[in-house]
Amino acid sequence: MAKHKLLKRILIAVGGICVLSTATVFAAASGAINDDGVNIRSGANIGSEILGTADKGTELVLHGKDGDWYQVTFNGNQNAYVSANYFDVTKAEGKVQGTNINVRTGSNTKSDVIKTVTDGDVITVIGKLDGWYQLAYNNGNAYISKDYLNGDMLTYLPSVSATEEPKEEQKEEQEQQKEQTESKNNDDDTTYGVVIADSNLRVRSSASTNGDVLEKLSGGEIFDVIEAGADWLKIETPAGTTGYVSTEFVSLRTGKKPATKSILPAPSSKGEEIVSYAKQFLGTPYVWAGTDLNSGVDCSGFVYSVMKNFGVSLNRSSASMTANGVPVEKSELAAGDLVFFDSDRNGGISHVGIYIGDNQYIHSSSGASSGVIISNLTDSYSASTYVTARRVLK
Repeated sequence: MAKHKLLKRILIAVGGICVLSTATVFAAASGAINDDGVNIRSGANIGSEILGTADKGTELVLHGKDGDWYQVTFNGNQNAYVSANYFDVTKAEGKVQGTNINVRTGSNTKSDVIKTVTDGDVITVIGKLDGWYQLAYNNGNAYISKDYLNGDMLTYLPSVSATEEPKEEQKEEQEQQKEQTESKNNDDDTTYGVVIADSNLRVRSSASTNGDVLEKLSGGEIFDVIEAGADWLKIETPAGTTGYVSTEFVSLRTGKKPATKSILPAPSSKGEEIVSYAKQFLGTPYVWAGTDLNSGVDCSGFVYSVMKNFGVSLNRSSASMTANGVPVEKSELAAGDLVFFDSDRNGGISHVGIYIGDNQYIHSSSGASSGVIISNLTDSYSASTYVTARRVLK
């Protein structure tokens, strides 16, 4: 197969937020307690019975607001209340109204368009400012006009400042990406792609979902990259087909291209040990960005910490974990494999768990059943948001 020189190299760094929300759009919101020893009450007034207390950082599912009180779920009770003075709303879901709505890098119409969303798509929002909602996207922020997003809980989101400069860690990551994508003098080095989707990655005739499907690639397949853009790659498949694939489900690599697709390692006996260890932490609270298996973890923090105990080194975010290990078909899942979901329903990876067998996986959820729980891949929400899986054990 003829070599192609990469005309433009852009690596997409996907860093998803670990949010596994409920299926109901307008109930999918949550927030965090902002002080220690905060009373949670049975009604929206200080004369109501105290159901318990919560400390700073405790995340609770939000259902609504009654005056100066938020209605939340506390210890399974959906009719609990906390004073608005001690509760910060951190995220809420909205439903897109309109077709081909632009998501931008900044809170103005002159900013670059990152992607488009369409009517009925569900988006997780983390803040609001004049005329715009702020989203978490690729380890940074993105924005969508308020005119095209609807949701009962969006009004409770905090106000945020206008477009900010990338955080320091983002700048470092961008520099690393730049170094990885710079041309090398060694003629043997080439840029190639690996399919990280589970299967059936569509190769299209144009850089659009409207393009005809020319071929489908399975997980782990390797292909030549002709040209790279932010959302689409122009490629040549092993069969010689020239077409376009979405960057969401591929990994760009530089070096000597392997001759065949990645080889799936046999299931490891260590998988059952990992499952037994992970189950010890059932009930551990969901804590945003948490990695303490006893006091609180988010989805990727739970997976990261469990695997670290067995000497398995992983990337920290759910989306970046797809770069670890080897793609595995859903039908070939084994204990200890990582399973990934598009819980934000925005085309990316935003949740991760550990497969434990019998179509079940253990994960840290921020949904109605908050904390470390066991779910089934066949339930409606898991089945509709499942994207891919990785085998990280050898």
